[in-house]
Amino acid sequence: MKNSQTGVSAYSADDETETELEVIGRFMMRLKVKNLPRNYQLFHEALYGQDRGLAEEIEALGSLPSQSGLDEIGLKHRLVSHCGLVARKSESDAAAMLREVADQLAKGLIKKQHFAREVVQSPDVSATLDSLNASLSNLMLYETELTERLRNCANPRKPARNTNA
Repeated sequence: MKNSQTGVSAYSADDETETELEVIGRFMMRLKVKNLPRNYQLFHEALYGQDRGLAEEIEALGSLPSQSGLDEIGLKHRLVSHCGLVARKSESDAAAMLREVADQLAKGLIKKQHFAREVVQSPDVSATLDSLNASLSNLMLYETELTERLRNCANPRKPARNTNA
């Protein structure tokens, strides 16, 4: 299986012109871009596609473009090979949000435990109730913020469409 393509020529039998794949590969090699399938699609679109702006954006990254910069361009132009990156970013954002929620809940638990100790030890119940009221107000703010963030994650904003097209 390893040598199954040994006899396959990348050149046309009629002439010595380079294939698109060779041109793309050579261009990517010159820029030291990783040979990932999504990069091949990106460079194919830049070199042979209809959108000349894509090539200009890649050129603006300089002589050693970063993978994140290339991926950002691929995502911006909604190339099929970059769709998996959207899912990974969404998972990463969700995990970060859950870590933040867990942190807020842990802080709330610590405050609750602190309050319970104060109630047991405090002869002045009025001050303790004021503290409870303030803590509950903060908790309601956190809950409202969390609800809003969850709504935003569940219904992400759709990019505005260009009405000039």
